[in-house]
Amino acid sequence: MTDDKTGDLHATIPQKRRPRWLIPASVAAVLLVAVTVLYVPVYATSTTGYCGSCKEMRKAYTSWQRSAHSSVQCVECHIPPGRSAAVGWRAKETRNIWASYLNMEPASEGESRPENANCIKCHPLKGLMGIPGELRMPHARHINQNNLMCIDCHDNTSHAGPGESSAVSMRPCTMCHEQTNDPGQCSFCHYSDPGTKSHPDDFLTGHGKLAQADEQDCLRCHHDKAQFCDSCHAKPPQGHYTGDWRNAHGTQAEKDRDLCYGCHSYEDLCKQCHQVSHPEDWIEVHPAVAAKGQESCMVCHPRQMCLDCHRDNGVEVDIL
Repeated sequence: MTDDKTGDLHATIPQKRRPRWLIPASVAAVLLVAVTVLYVPVYATSTTGYCGSCKEMRKAYTSWQRSAHSSVQCVECHIPPGRSAAVGWRAKETRNIWASYLNMEPASEGESRPENANCIKCHPLKGLMGIPGELRMPHARHINQNNLMCIDCHDNTSHAGPGESSAVSMRPCTMCHEQTNDPGQCSFCHYSDPGTKSHPDDFLTGHGKLAQADEQDCLRCHHDKAQFCDSCHAKPPQGHYTGDWRNAHGTQAEKDRDLCYGCHSYEDLCKQCHQVSHPEDWIEVHPAVAAKGQESCMVCHPRQMCLDCHRDNGVEVDIL
């Protein structure tokens, strides 16, 4: 009896129904948010104007505007072909867009260099491409045989600096051909002798900084590090064997510091000694420090220096 009454009571209570427009409105709101969060950044990052809006990219954007590729979007060159690369790049840039609005730290990795596949989409490797009457070039052979990238030679095509030429430099050519002992084959590509050098005159003393910054860039042409680099770098200068190089090297460094930087980095080697700052009363307080262990002193100072100084000042010292 009680159950029947309870059932009748529930039957008489009207059920609340959701408005018919609520579900479609919710779906529309979700779609609007998805479009705002995803589609707008994807559309924006597909335009070159997006790259030009960044202050750090302004120089590259300006050089692109005056290049022969000014009608080609940045993404056509700087995003490797393939869906995964495109999705990865746009995901990173989408994060950067919202990070700028939310005061978050943007992704710091640089943009990728154009790959051969990007260039070949518009410039197929066919025959001997070049300049009629001036130059003929077997591009496919150089790329396939020597593992070269298009921008190894065409590095200024889209981003030449003010006053710089966008033409191809002869430096990559001579760097390889001089090693393979066939510099006389220039006439195969050139109808006349170009007469240019592979490296500037001071490259021997200044190449160390470039090699430390990007060693792989050197190895594109100097393929065998053991054969090419170690033929010099495995043999330190004669002065290194005199026994007092640690204290006498300053004279040589003052004459030509770049010669030192060909092998040594200031951050990794020189800084250990040359940025040590002793307090003004170091002469009085250093015995207590040296008594804990002489190894730290010997990083910069030879034992004979200690002995001479202590002898001259009449101080007994026990230095092994």
